[in-house]
Amino acid sequence: MITTGQRLIRQLQDYGVETVFGIPGVHTIELYRGLAEADIQHITPRHEQGAGFMADAYARITGKPGVCFVITGPGLSNMATAMGQALADSIPMLVISTVNPQGTQNLGCLHAMPNQQAMIKPLTIATFELNKDDCVDTTMAQVFAALSYENNQQLGPVHLQVSVDVIGQPAKDIPSALARQNKTPLTLSLNEVALQGLQKAAELINQSPQIVVLAGGGATKYQMPVQQLAKSLNAPVVTTINGRGLMCQQPLSVPASPSLGAVRALLSAADCVIALGTEMGETDFDMYQDNQFPKLKKLIRIDINPKQLCNEQQLGIHADIGLALKFLLPLLVPKRSSLSQGEARAKAARQQAFSEQPANYQKQHTFLQHIIGALPGAIIVGDSTQPVYAGNTYFEATGPCAWFNSATGFGTLGYAVPGAVGAALGQKYKGGHKPIVAITGDGGLQFCLAELATAQDVGLPVIFIVWNNQGFGEIESSMLAVGITPVGVSPKPPELQALAQAYALPYVYVDNIASFGMALEQYAQISSPIIIEVNAQPMMSSLSS
Repeated sequence: MITTGQRLIRQLQDYGVETVFGIPGVHTIELYRGLAEADIQHITPRHEQGAGFMADAYARITGKPGVCFVITGPGLSNMATAMGQALADSIPMLVISTVNPQGTQNLGCLHAMPNQQAMIKPLTIATFELNKDDCVDTTMAQVFAALSYENNQQLGPVHLQVSVDVIGQPAKDIPSALARQNKTPLTLSLNEVALQGLQKAAELINQSPQIVVLAGGGATKYQMPVQQLAKSLNAPVVTTINGRGLMCQQPLSVPASPSLGAVRALLSAADCVIALGTEMGETDFDMYQDNQFPKLKKLIRIDINPKQLCNEQQLGIHADIGLALKFLLPLLVPKRSSLSQGEARAKAARQQAFSEQPANYQKQHTFLQHIIGALPGAIIVGDSTQPVYAGNTYFEATGPCAWFNSATGFGTLGYAVPGAVGAALGQKYKGGHKPIVAITGDGGLQFCLAELATAQDVGLPVIFIVWNNQGFGEIESSMLAVGITPVGVSPKPPELQALAQAYALPYVYVDNIASFGMALEQYAQISSPIIIEVNAQPMMSSLSS
């Protein structure tokens, strides 16, 4: 007889989980009983929020759900911020927590939280509870169905809670026939409504001489068909922040924010716009909150989240993008006669979008270009900090899922350091060798700086770049811009060299672009983490736009 906790671990392994992030606690001890014997790596962060950010980035790199173990009460509440970021970006994450037994409310139990599941539910796409009469296998089948890309529904965090008095008890048996049924994989297909929508989309596209494609994070799994669509239609492709890199090195690429006037002009002039896997949210499409995003002609949206498709002024198609494009592409009449025109439209939009940037953003773009110049193929994980803001406005990543950060959507601070740890673990799992770079500010670093120790624990080759502007520089600039005397924006950063020494990490200080480039080249083949401190003010003086 095995316990519910042991059975749960076996189920995780059966569903292909090989890494979990968590901090053991007295309420989760029984969850760990079967972990030592399982073929699952356990990563111990220094804070549950860090665990969540690691799981988020791990999921982006691997395409598999990131899994976390947390204790009742504070473990789950500490995880909430990371779940909010994952929900905003539609990242699959499984958070398994314990919960105090039913009937113990108002008894002063350790880690007590009134109605824990109700607290976390708004930050999830689904919540489940494993009680004493529930079968572990059946519950886990429901959990992983919610986390599956083949579910054809919105992705995001899923929460499973197990009562403290259940997790150590004998697991309920399941008939072998039902066990096999639970393991039956989901298969995607296009229903009749989607097929009719795609037929209508093909008619609209074939009637339209000038097409523009909008590609978001939901399209990152489908780089080849997206590029095939663009080339067939000679259509510029505007990539959102999470979609950057889909069109890397392609002449039809427009790696610029739809909040920019040049990109909006491109979209407005199009006879038809095809939006793939983007929620068209404010932090991408109206980051300056000027309410000037244009009304788009013949807007076609394809998305797995039906909530995005309720606008009657668009043709919404609820479908997996890969299947949808496979069906749609043969129906399209190639627009070969206008090849140079499509590329010219994209080039003009790129040039105008870049020239539209303020001088400091253009300089920070040069800073980012030095990173990928020295580290080809680099995956850049960003925080809410100045170079990342600039890159979100205009920057071409080295490939899909090679540029992501927390400066949009939920917009948390502290993502980059643990996110880079998760990304590096994801690369390790995939057997990849792309450089992992974290870009954080001195302010954001202090939210999760202890996760530098986690990187050192596992020996992950991450380059941590700290953009040190002595506080919250972007917020200070925003205050000054509207005539507010800056208050609370100058928290003193730690002495980064001493911090690196405390964590036994190599450290480099740079204050100009030449020394920065040399540092990147020197540590391009690192086998352990390193901190590069960038003194922001002299660095900006050394950069040309």
